[in-house]
Amino acid sequence: MDSSEPHELHLSGGQPPGGPRTPANSREVCEIRALATALAAALGGLLLLNFSPALELALFARGAAHLAGLFSGTSVLRATDGWLLPSPDLPVVVTTACSATDFFLMVAGLISWQLTRRGKPPVRALLAGLLTALPLAIFINSLRVVTVTQAHRWFIPLLPEAYGPFLHLLTGAAIFPPSLIALNLLLEFHGRRQLPIRA
Repeated sequence: MDSSEPHELHLSGGQPPGGPRTPANSREVCEIRALATALAAALGGLLLLNFSPALELALFARGAAHLAGLFSGTSVLRATDGWLLPSPDLPVVVTTACSATDFFLMVAGLISWQLTRRGKPPVRALLAGLLTALPLAIFINSLRVVTVTQAHRWFIPLLPEAYGPFLHLLTGAAIFPPSLIALNLLLEFHGRRQLPIRA
C-alpha cells in the first residue's frame, strides 16, 4: 500500500490544518476581537472629536454644566470660555478642559469591549459603546462638577491656596476611576453567563 494513503484519509476527515479548534483557542480569538473593537471605538470617538471640536464645549461641557446646575439647584450662565455656575463662594466655569472627553473615550472602549465579549457583532458593539458612553460621561462629569463646587465651598478654603489645583485634580481622580471600575463590574456581572466561546 502506498504510504501516502493514511495521510489522504486523515485529510478527508475535515480537520483544520492546525488541528481541532479548542475552547481555549476560541476564547482567545474572542478576546482579541473584543480588544480590537474597544480600540476602534476609542479611535472612532477621537476622530469624531477631532473633526467636530465644538462638541467638547457645546455638548460635553454644556451638558455636564446643566446637569450639575440641576443637581445643585443653581442656574447656568454662558461665559466667554464655557458655562458658569454662579456661587457666592467661588463661581465654577465648565470649559473644554472640564469636558471629560478622555473619560468618554475610555467608557466607549470599555462598553464596546464588554459587549463584544458577550457575542455582540463588533460593529453593533462599537456603535452601542459610543452612543451609551455619551450620556454616561456627561452624567459622571456633572457629578464631578458638583463635587468640585461643594469642595470649594466647604473644604478647599480651609487649606493653603497652593493646594487648590491639586485638590481640584484629586476630585476628578476620586470620581472617574471608581466610576470606570463600577461600570466594568456591572457589565462583567451582568454578562457573566452570556460570555461566548466562539471563533
